[in-house]
Amino acid sequence: MDYRLKTPPSRIPPIELKCSSSTTHPSSIPMNKDPRKHYLNNSAELPPPLISSSSFIPHSMTAHLMRRKKTSALGVKFETRCQDEITDMEGALHTFVTPVVPLCHIVGDYRYQYGHGVSNFGVTNGKTLVRDVVMSASIHMDFETKLVMLAVCKLGYEEFLGVDAGEWEILGVDEKQDEKLRRQYDRVLRSHLVYHLTRDHRLPPRSAAKGLLNVEEAIALLEELISSSSEIGDSLIDKFVEIQYGDFISLELLINTAIQQARNEFSALEALCPQGYVYTYNPASIFAATIGPDLLNRLLLAAMRVLSDHNTFANMKVFAFNDYTDTKAVVLAKLALCKQESVLVASTTELFQGEKDQYDISKFAESHKATGRKLEDAMLVIHNNSDGFGQNIESEHASGSLDGAIGANSSAAASLKRDRDDLLDFMF
Repeated sequence: MDYRLKTPPSRIPPIELKCSSSTTHPSSIPMNKDPRKHYLNNSAELPPPLISSSSFIPHSMTAHLMRRKKTSALGVKFETRCQDEITDMEGALHTFVTPVVPLCHIVGDYRYQYGHGVSNFGVTNGKTLVRDVVMSASIHMDFETKLVMLAVCKLGYEEFLGVDAGEWEILGVDEKQDEKLRRQYDRVLRSHLVYHLTRDHRLPPRSAAKGLLNVEEAIALLEELISSSSEIGDSLIDKFVEIQYGDFISLELLINTAIQQARNEFSALEALCPQGYVYTYNPASIFAATIGPDLLNRLLLAAMRVLSDHNTFANMKVFAFNDYTDTKAVVLAKLALCKQESVLVASTTELFQGEKDQYDISKFAESHKATGRKLEDAMLVIHNNSDGFGQNIESEHASGSLDGAIGANSSAAASLKRDRDDLLDFMF
């Protein structure tokens, strides 16, 4: 697996390079108007995403995933008799397709206080104030149910062989309503993922899982690897974890998934933000239901350790992790990024110390004695925990999730609008 960041794209969406996130400014939103509806009605004034995909995802599949999500997918995946167009394994493939909105106007900084929401910036001269940010619509590893990533990485009673499917024909929507056809199709897609995410292109049967760990042992192993300079990917070959309900899952497949995700996301951010970026990460809880957030967090940080050992994040200024439920996360993040001497690692709360707990990068720079690093010029990056099945950023109410809070209070949904003519113009 190639651990180097991807070659920058030859073209990126047209954006104003002089913008930064350190201040707010008046927007085109009239006072008391719904931000999401306003921008959806004026989507032409906003840039399309830069879409960063893994090499084993065909362009036809990227287009299918970006255009064919259902309007809402709250707590559900593929549903029969609903004319759903994205199957469970296609949703898993979306994990390796990361859209990044290069310029997103948001009317308040995200906060969680008795529910998801934002701290609004207010109004001036009848216009709503916004902050310019970058929004990463990365698709989180979906462990909300047993149907998506758990179905990819778990061991069965027989060996499961991976086969490169190449450029396959996407099953039609009517055919997808046929359970037998859909299961056969999804098995091909799972086999494609297993081929590309394991060294030996296979998952062994449960009976052969000799390196079996419990969740606590797996977390301890990942923490040890994050702290060292050993080859993390090689260390997790033939390592398996027993999670709830007695399922055995492959750590090798999961770390390679995390590496692919991080490589796609940070390749895009490095290309889009020559002025620098301040990356923020809010760990998912819903998408971690069957595996646990602590294990998923350590997979991300282990992936960051791998990328950090093989790359320089030239434009990353700050890496901030919301550690409200995982107090060890920031310490581990510092270890993961120890070779990135110019990157400040912190808790996200340290960035939001302004009035009404709003983003204040100047105060952060002062507290970290980094006033000469031009942090004020950098773009704030909001990492969204997006869904691979529904366009929740366009439909979910503001208090439902991070996805809903960002979607309802920003221009992100307009940049990701499924029927945009230019939605797929910038892919690499």
